[in-house]
This record gives sequence, C-alpha cells and structure tokens, in this order.
Amino acid sequence: MQFSAKATLASLAVAGAGTFFQPTTAQATPILQIRCSTDSLDPTTAKLRLEWARACGDKVNLISPTSPPLPAFTYLTGTNDVNGVPLHEYIETDDFWGKNSFSGDVEAVNQVFTQNQWRVGGYTASTAAGGFQKWTESDTLALARPTYPTFGNAADINVAVQIFPNPNYSLVDCALYTTAAATTPVNTSVTGFFVNGFCTSSCYTPDQQVMFADGPQAMVDATNALTPNMRTLTATSTLENLKFHTDGVESFTREIHDSTHVIFDIRTASGGELKVTDKHPVLVGSGRIVEARSLKAGDKLIKADGTRDPITSVEKTTHFGKVYNLKPVSTNKTANILIAQGFLVGSSRFQNEDVDFMNRIILGRSIPRHVIPQ
Repeated sequence: MQFSAKATLASLAVAGAGTFFQPTTAQATPILQIRCSTDSLDPTTAKLRLEWARACGDKVNLISPTSPPLPAFTYLTGTNDVNGVPLHEYIETDDFWGKNSFSGDVEAVNQVFTQNQWRVGGYTASTAAGGFQKWTESDTLALARPTYPTFGNAADINVAVQIFPNPNYSLVDCALYTTAAATTPVNTSVTGFFVNGFCTSSCYTPDQQVMFADGPQAMVDATNALTPNMRTLTATSTLENLKFHTDGVESFTREIHDSTHVIFDIRTASGGELKVTDKHPVLVGSGRIVEARSLKAGDKLIKADGTRDPITSVEKTTHFGKVYNLKPVSTNKTANILIAQGFLVGSSRFQNEDVDFMNRIILGRSIPRHVIPQ
C-alpha cells in the first residue's frame, strides 16, 4: 500500500493547480542551518547538484525507463506537458524515509527536480540519457535562488554524518563521499544514504553589512559566528511608520567553493553603496520589492530611517569568491525586510518562498491606490 500512497500523492502534485507535495526534510532545524552553511552553493552550482541528483536517481535506482526493478517504478501521471506529451514520473524507492533516494523522502525524481528550481507552471518533457523523461519549465518561472539537497548516512539529520556528491557533478559518478573534495567514497551498501534537507543558494558578497541585534555585522563574520538574532521590520510597518524588532535567524547559507558571480554595485547620492547579486530583492521608494538588476540611476532606495536615497549609478561587476544569504524566523512578508548597508532589502525568503511578491507593493498602507498592481 505504501507504493500506492506515494504514487497518489505524486500524481496529485502534478495534477493540482499550483500545489506541490513538498519534501518534509525541507523544514528548517538548527542542525540543517549549520549543514547548509557548510554545504552552501551558488545558484549555478545548485542547479548542477539538482541535475546530478535527477540523473543519478534514474541511473542508479531505475535502470530502465519502462521496466525498472522493484522497488522502483515508473507511472503515467495522467497529465500532459505543454506540447501534449504524456508525463511520466519515476519513484526511486518504497522506503518511507527515502533510503538510497537522490530525490529525498518524496522519491519522485522529476517533481523534486522541478519544484526546487522553478515556480509551478507548465512542464516541457524531453528524453534524457537512458531514455528517461526529464521535465523542465520556462525561464520566466525560474526561482532566483534554487534549493538543493544535502546528504547524510542516516535519515535523522541529528545523528547523520554529512556526505557529499562529486564536486564536478559528473553524471557518470553517482557515488557519495566523506568530504566535499570527494577523496574517499562512502560504502552506502552498509548504511545507505538519505537527503537530510534542502538548502537555499546564496547572494550577498562577504563584506556587506547586515543589521543584527547587536549592530551591523559583515555577512562573512555573521555566518561564521552563526549570529543568532537580526533586526527586521515589524509585520505592521508602513512606509510612513517604519518600526524594527529583533527576530531570530532561521538560516545562513554560503558556498563551499569560490566562484565568479555577477554583482550589481549600487551607489547613492548620500554616499551609500550596496553590492548584491542580480536577483537580490531590494525595496525601492514606492514600496515595491524588485530585483537588483532592474535598478537604474534615478531610482530611490529606502534607508532605515525612512528617507529616500536616489541612486546615482549602477555598475555591473564580477566577484570571485563566496556569496552569502540569510533569512529570519518570521514568514511574514513585511517582517522579511531587513537592513543591509543601511538600506531596506528583502531576505532570501522573497527569492523562493515568496517569489510571486517580487515587484509588488510590500508596504502598502501608505501607497496611493493608483500605483498598486491590479
């Protein structure tokens, strides 16, 4: 009966209008926060890990797209892609905890692959290596910060030892290793392997100052120290009445490896400077939350005291190194506005969980009705 239950849930996830069956391991825990800090990836590498997990889930656990060995199996979802092609899904294992599953305890290969890097939308089916069907979605639905799996040798993250894929994400190497450098493979035939959670990719440069409970702190220092409390807007704040309070930090993320990132260096009339990745959420003078890449000279940022600071220049640069991110405990949208370099910006929660609120009014009570999107 376990097979039937999982198949039904997976089918509902595909057929439902705007609803996904999310991996339960994605729920945050203090240990997962630490794990994500030590296994942090940029958006490009996060996509590579998702592709690696999808490909290895097919290759290792399913072998054949039409007659996989038990306990894995394939089934028709009963729905079609945007071109009318029937959608096939693959279940990696019948183990409740997702033992030996690259896609986690949901074990639905294509659904986990898509839901961690795109918003809900129409799928396009293609044929991947080995004849397996692979689902993708439109670039317009892409998450600004994909989420990606982190692995351990036990289902319970509290006792699991962290293990890693090969750092190049070679699709011919589906082994897991004891270190990020992939020096010693894990004998997964003894303990198996499990997805212990999903982490969000990062976007602040290390020198950027974010306001924490005890004052501003560089992201690199706060992440290394796992600073526990940050300052954010209260849920009832408006543009005319900005109020701040202290909230806990739910999670930090940073990359393991240095890499090259596109950075937008934003300078203002007051002499302020904000350096973030292209899709970082930033609050502008009208109360909208927008992506940094959309900003231009003449737009106004909002300072922590509520004053507007005109942008004098926006320079597209590159940064080689690690980038960082964080989010508060609160899930309220207004309470996910924090202070970086003295300006109001959105937490990482906007970039994924609340991505639909990008470019919308966030502090609306004092906003003229005619500027509010319909």
